[in-house]
Amino acid sequence: MPYLSLPYLTVALALLLGGVLASWKASHPRRVAAVAAALAFIAFLAAACESRAAGQGSLYDPWLPFFQADGLNAVPMAFYAALTLAVMVLAPRRDAAGQAPAGMLLISLSVQTAYAAASWVPMVAGWWLSCLPFALGMFGSQRETRLTIGIRLASCIALTAAVLLLSASSTTGFAKYGTLWSLFFIIAVVCRKGLFPLHAGVVHAFEHGPLLPKALLFNGHLGVVLVARAQLASPPETAHHAFEFLSMAAVATVGIASLRAFAESKPRRLLAFLCISQASFMLAGITSTNIEGVTGALTHWLLVAAASTGLICIVRALEVRVSSTEDPLMHLGLAAKAPRLATFFLICGLALVGLPGTLGYCAEELIFHGMLQSHLSAGIVLLVATVFNAINLLRLYNTLFLGVLPKHVINIPDALPRERWPLTACILFLVLGGLMPRVVIGWRSDAANSIEKALSAAGGSGHH
Repeated sequence: MPYLSLPYLTVALALLLGGVLASWKASHPRRVAAVAAALAFIAFLAAACESRAAGQGSLYDPWLPFFQADGLNAVPMAFYAALTLAVMVLAPRRDAAGQAPAGMLLISLSVQTAYAAASWVPMVAGWWLSCLPFALGMFGSQRETRLTIGIRLASCIALTAAVLLLSASSTTGFAKYGTLWSLFFIIAVVCRKGLFPLHAGVVHAFEHGPLLPKALLFNGHLGVVLVARAQLASPPETAHHAFEFLSMAAVATVGIASLRAFAESKPRRLLAFLCISQASFMLAGITSTNIEGVTGALTHWLLVAAASTGLICIVRALEVRVSSTEDPLMHLGLAAKAPRLATFFLICGLALVGLPGTLGYCAEELIFHGMLQSHLSAGIVLLVATVFNAINLLRLYNTLFLGVLPKHVINIPDALPRERWPLTACILFLVLGGLMPRVVIGWRSDAANSIEKALSAAGGSGHH
């Protein structure tokens, strides 16, 4: 069994856990948490570099061999660690006080545990761990609704049941529990991804919950990770029916969310529908059983995480500066006072909806090709939804940044120095990724080839 040269994964997870404990009662919790996130990023980056150099296959952690780095998770682990650091730095002062930084590190620890899992047990542990910071009330007065709590618990219970059935089927045969396993597997993914009709849970979470922690959890995309791991496990025929159902549900969610957003005017709700629609693209692509669609989906994963985090952090920064941002009755015209934030917002948004010249265009192009080859009607739905999402993005930009500045908005700061650097890094990734797409797509091609081969070996070639 090949191992990493050093226990990078153990060290990175231990740094995150140490950061949680150290920042819990620290006098400067953001500073402590940011240092822990930065060190964890270096460790995950080292694991990713070693995994890339080794090529296809898994490298196990020498200290905890139930964690691994491979083509699927190595780059996302480093990327998500960078995202955690960016959110930590971008968070307004009121969102980075008390136990909130420790809570965000705990979310990161849970997602990274699920990413690094070499078996189903640590994967399940990561899903349950993601509930902990919200159950402990680590984000202050910003409470969750029963709907979001219920949906998240349902996803964890369903995944636990699916793994138990998988374990039981190893002795009795998969055919006995195949249908039941597919049902729990689908529930776990649908609840976690917020697919129609459970997309309302994500909208409630964005509208009423602590926005930045919810964005961090949402951009873990654990539903996609679960589907990809199941595909790599060379699933039996019963599992293919689950993938087909999830593909149809994802396409329906892309279309419905893009249409439903037209009825929204509150920035948080509009942003939630935009993120749901764009995030569902990757599930549609990865279940297309087509190499182009799978590669596009794995690339889209990084794009959505970077672009939507930028948008969400800017919206939260504006909420802190101008109280009327939460439910604006007119155009706010904030570009006059915050031109840098307006520029960052526009570039992140246009990349998210696939503007040519950005990474979004390359990722969506691959997904479109993959879906058009597999299901023509589904590909057309994705194309139309992209147009709708672009319109909704411009509506949101128009509301926040264009128009005449309200009289009560006398003076607000533009992007602060600590906000400029993470947002600039985000923009550079989105633009340079679009100008040199082979680099980013190359990071994901090994995983896409492995998934395509696993599905073909299990009989998935019949679905091409």
